[in-house]
Amino acid sequence: MDYCFRQDAPISEAEALAQAAEMGFHSIAYDLITDEDEPLHWHEFDSVTWVIDGTGAFADADGNLTETSPGCRLDAPAGWLHRNLAGPPIRVVVSTNLPGEQWTSPIDKDPADRPAHLAR
Repeated sequence: MDYCFRQDAPISEAEALAQAAEMGFHSIAYDLITDEDEPLHWHEFDSVTWVIDGTGAFADADGNLTETSPGCRLDAPAGWLHRNLAGPPIRVVVSTNLPGEQWTSPIDKDPADRPAHLAR
């Protein structure tokens, strides 16, 4: 499953929120706190995430490690397997094609429960 990660120039929270709105996505800005490595999981929505402040890292299903810093942008399709790695808090803007009230629990879904159509 493909995702797109790129390092752009740092972006403000307001700029990221405006870009998400232009895409028709629903967004939220918050401090992502990852005290310990997360288990591999997926989400039911397409997402675009910008790092506003701080540094962190995530790994994909193949174990590829990606370090993040201000200006990073991650475009991820629904069903993409990944895990955030422990580190200091980072400020992010997360935007999704589904409004939050349509998300089902748990938000971080078990790989064993991923439907075949999302395992492309």
